[in-house]
Amino acid sequence: MLMVTKERFGKFVLLEEIDTTALGSEYRAAKLGPSGLEKIVSVERLKPALATNTEVAKSLLDQVKAAAQIQNPNVVKIFGIGKIDSAYYISYEFLEGKSLKAVFTRCRQEGFPFSVDHALLIASKACSGLEQAHVRKNEAGVRYFHGLVTPDNVVVTYEGEVRVRGFGYWPSRVREAGGVGESDRQYLAPEQVAGAFGDTRCDTFAVGALLYEMLTGQPLFADGRDSDPVASVGRAKLWNPTTDDDGLPKPIAEILRRSLALDPSARYAEIQEMRKAVDTLLFSGDFTPTTFNLAFFMHSLFRDDIERESRRLKEERDADYAQPLPEDTPTPAVVAVAVAPAAEIASVAGPASLGAGGATAATTVGPSSSPPLPLIPPPPRNAPIRTEPHPGPAHPPAVAPHADSGPTSTAKEAAAAFTFHRKKEDQKKKPAALTAGGIAAAVLLVAAGSWLVVRRSAPPPALATPPPPTLSAEALAAMQRVKDLEEKLKAIEDEKAAAEARAAEEAKKRLEAQAAARGQKADAAAVERAQDEARRRAQAEQDRKAQEERKRLEDEQKAAEARVAEERRRAEAEAAKVAAAAPPPPVSEPPVVKPGTLVNLSDAGVIAPVTQSAPALRYPPIAERQRVEGIVELNILVDEKGNVVEALLVTPAGGKSGLNEAAVDNVKRRRYRPATKDGVPVKVWFPVSVRFVLPR
Repeated sequence: MLMVTKERFGKFVLLEEIDTTALGSEYRAAKLGPSGLEKIVSVERLKPALATNTEVAKSLLDQVKAAAQIQNPNVVKIFGIGKIDSAYYISYEFLEGKSLKAVFTRCRQEGFPFSVDHALLIASKACSGLEQAHVRKNEAGVRYFHGLVTPDNVVVTYEGEVRVRGFGYWPSRVREAGGVGESDRQYLAPEQVAGAFGDTRCDTFAVGALLYEMLTGQPLFADGRDSDPVASVGRAKLWNPTTDDDGLPKPIAEILRRSLALDPSARYAEIQEMRKAVDTLLFSGDFTPTTFNLAFFMHSLFRDDIERESRRLKEERDADYAQPLPEDTPTPAVVAVAVAPAAEIASVAGPASLGAGGATAATTVGPSSSPPLPLIPPPPRNAPIRTEPHPGPAHPPAVAPHADSGPTSTAKEAAAAFTFHRKKEDQKKKPAALTAGGIAAAVLLVAAGSWLVVRRSAPPPALATPPPPTLSAEALAAMQRVKDLEEKLKAIEDEKAAAEARAAEEAKKRLEAQAAARGQKADAAAVERAQDEARRRAQAEQDRKAQEERKRLEDEQKAAEARVAEERRRAEAEAAKVAAAAPPPPVSEPPVVKPGTLVNLSDAGVIAPVTQSAPALRYPPIAERQRVEGIVELNILVDEKGNVVEALLVTPAGGKSGLNEAAVDNVKRRRYRPATKDGVPVKVWFPVSVRFVLPR
């Protein structure tokens, strides 16, 4: 077994320096826990100039709170930020992939350019991550934005996923403290270069600059900052042309001109507008953007790196990490802000602890998260068709969120300094504590989530009376009502797209009939406005219906859980009376489920996720023109916060109509009431289907 002798950095072992960024040095690191390795993470150790600037330090701690709230599959998750001795650090999820900066370098070395498909897909996903951040505001009411979207801060994984990192620690003070090099300034908006703080439109400019470089192979300001970006777009040539004309296609050039305007008011007002413009091109039928194709591109470009890194990661995960941190011994001179579930935080130090680097404020939390289980759902019964490479030892799943990566909702922790230690009494919880804490129903969701059956979480003592083999008629009736409401809610969701399409078609026919009665031709703009309004009204009506049924479903689920819990309590009370007559044999305590644990939908006590919000289904233009319909079946990973963090195609729609991509986009933007196991929110793979139906 490999013995690790790398540099020790607080609770981390710095395994390898993998990049140098504007902030400092980025490392692949092992986070250690009481029993040794807890997980592999990325650690950014800040430059000394940043660590000695108290204003920057406070800004970092303030901003991590907001950054941790950004839950999007295209945003790298921040785990924590802190100070060890005199060095500040940021820890975040480790991704097996490369920064866009490294991809650019390898492409130029190998003469292996980006395709237009890949460039547009990466730009779209980057916009999606930024879009989630831009809707947030700080306490002063100022909208949140990234501020330094550079090739360093966009990561493309080996599985074709795109993540934006750097949220939460790119305020203007970082630039003032010398945290931005000349190469990074190439992607700053003109107003930022001039010294202004900037706003969300700076991110739009940066994504435009990245898209320009992916398409042309040249930085936007290769000729210097004095050059006009819009003029550069007019002269630009494709890096990888597919026809005799190597100029930028007009729709792409228009996107670049709007995003790269020198005047911020001339750019897209919202990053969402830019994403929609890019997505319209992606699904126009001229391109074939898929994460699979992007993954193939990355594997072709970095084949040797992937093999070498996979071997090294396996060695590091199997390694013997000498002297793991004891569970109850604090690390000296460590100030840490960790992103943890708010319910686990017992106390928080005040802002006064920010001053000295050696200050330590102790906070007690619950047990640390157990290692994540394999994040691949069980295959369906009828042999699914996979469109993504199956993750194996060399290709782990693109998204593997850890249970402690969820956002904190405590008001003060962003401005406080605290170190996490576990209470000894939390290491071994008694079953009675679970009951006193309000344990939820032990309910088994069988097959497609139709019947719920009560089971005990551990084998009963030999002398105890087991719970009744069947539930009461009232409990079964409550479960049947839950099943009926789930089916009704699913029907409403399936009907949503068809209702919008019918409403739009009816509006078009109505205007055309009115114009024909006047002997005129219907105005195209008026028809489009009427169709948009009809879709909006239809969507609002479907949303209203879905909300009503969703509320009823939640109420029925709670009632069913309460009834099953009560019946279980009574059964256990009866068993306790019988067991009191004689000492029971030793019984192992049931395992305590931790928030964020990945479980199977068929496990005992698991209650499936419930849809809380679902965006309108975007029918791909090419599919609408070709009158293509279909059903896309997927498995989605719903985390303990109710976010969809991964979506795998099980039964895709055939052809290149864009239905598969539209389905994945739709389900990833849904929000769920998270699954629970014994009342604890958990992660679970959940089967869903997306139906595309055109009006008749």
